[in-house]
Amino acid sequence: MELRGKTMLKVTGILYIIFAVLSMLGGLLTMLGGGLFALGGIGANAYLGAALGGMILLSGLVLILGNILGLVAGILGVRYCDKPEKAQTCFVLGVILIVFAALNLLGQVFDSSAGGILGGLIGLILPICYTVGASWNKQSGQPPLL
Repeated sequence: MELRGKTMLKVTGILYIIFAVLSMLGGLLTMLGGGLFALGGIGANAYLGAALGGMILLSGLVLILGNILGLVAGILGVRYCDKPEKAQTCFVLGVILIVFAALNLLGQVFDSSAGGILGGLIGLILPICYTVGASWNKQSGQPPLL
């Protein structure tokens, strides 16, 4: 029996893996840059450079930690795309991702640029597709009612 949401869950899972890995690499580069910036302060500006570098380093860490959920969701989406009994797990992860994307969109509304809102809307599409694929798998795995 072919599951209705298998392809959608697998494709969105792969996209989540790709985006999470790229964002985590960006976070590592941000941490590296922040550390170098903190080390580069000399003279009167040494404390300012250290403080600013520490904040940049922390933002890179937050970027890495923030993408762990997306990476986990992507891996589970690919792994469980053909297992209807595991669709509930992917569905719950998808709902959590939708909540985070909606909060991100809400934050972008207060940004003055139109690109921020558009990016937030695009960022909401992926978790919705992930959740719909998981929901379809869950429905396909249930026995039909009389």
